Amino acid sequence: MRVFRYLILVILFHPLHLAADPPAAAQPAAAQWYAAGSRLYYQKQYDQALQDFAYSLRLDNRQAAAYQAVGSCYYAKNQPAMALRYYQYSLQLNPSNTALQAVVARLSASQNDPLASANQLYQARQYSQALAAYQAVSAQQPQNAKAFQGAGNCQYALGNMSAAEASYKQALALNPSNTALADFVTRLDAAQTAKLNAMPKDWAQPLWRSAILPGWGQGYNGQSTKGWILGGTELVLAVTTISTDLIGTQAENKYLGLGPGLSQGAYNSPYDTWSEMANINHIAYIAFGLVYAYTLIDAVVNARPDQALAQMPSLLPSNMQVALEDHGVQMRWKVAEF
Repeated sequence: MRVFRYLILVILFHPLHLAADPPAAAQPAAAQWYAAGSRLYYQKQYDQALQDFAYSLRLDNRQAAAYQAVGSCYYAKNQPAMALRYYQYSLQLNPSNTALQAVVARLSASQNDPLASANQLYQARQYSQALAAYQAVSAQQPQNAKAFQGAGNCQYALGNMSAAEASYKQALALNPSNTALADFVTRLDAAQTAKLNAMPKDWAQPLWRSAILPGWGQGYNGQSTKGWILGGTELVLAVTTISTDLIGTQAENKYLGLGPGLSQGAYNSPYDTWSEMANINHIAYIAFGLVYAYTLIDAVVNARPDQALAQMPSLLPSNMQVALEDHGVQMRWKVAEF
């Protein structure tokens, strides 16, 4: 059962027969602006296309196809009210355009249909606003399975999987014959379970990363803060180990190079430095090894589940396209369905 259908108009802008011809001087320029707008429309540059169609209509305001093209631009910009206005202008000039009549009837009905308005917000990827609209519909129409499924789609898109699953199950309770949605919920359950319980089969990925650069494996596992802390700690310990070794070696060489006859202080100073640096070096070296081992173990323990098992299902499992041609105008209806 279809949860929603959304309409995408792609118009090839073939000239339509008009009752009267425009003035000869204006016709070529208007046609040129119209053609330029058509090219921009196909490039999805809708604002620029609207400007060119406006220039064309200034030169010849009796172009039904141009008004229809303006409506298509507004529809593509998710402004159905403006699209409807210009489609109606086009029908006033060419009332025989039955294909456009059907579109106008559909848009007119959707303006007074809160579920259709929610669908438009969802199609525009305004998920938070669409969710509020779907929830308003379900509050007024608690038996409307489509409203609950639409809310689930928004929650899914927003990343709230538990809420989405609850909405989907409410929709299924109202319409248990929706086998496509039931299959989707089953796959969603499986993905959620895999994320929580599956054995981490990709442990090798974070392991070799942490072996090369401590903390990298934690970042791969989605623990970036821990990764930065571990990586920074290892860097400090490595610098401490190297620097104390260099300073201690210099002090050792200086001490061993001292000859007889010097004061006790002259011997004590390089010896004390040598001894102090050796102690710090040993501590830093051991700490470096311990932290390094911890990064490797932690990378394996916190490895993410096998992504093949935890792969979330696609929100729209199937879609189809149906082409419709009538009176020189081609429109494409894209239908997404559960």
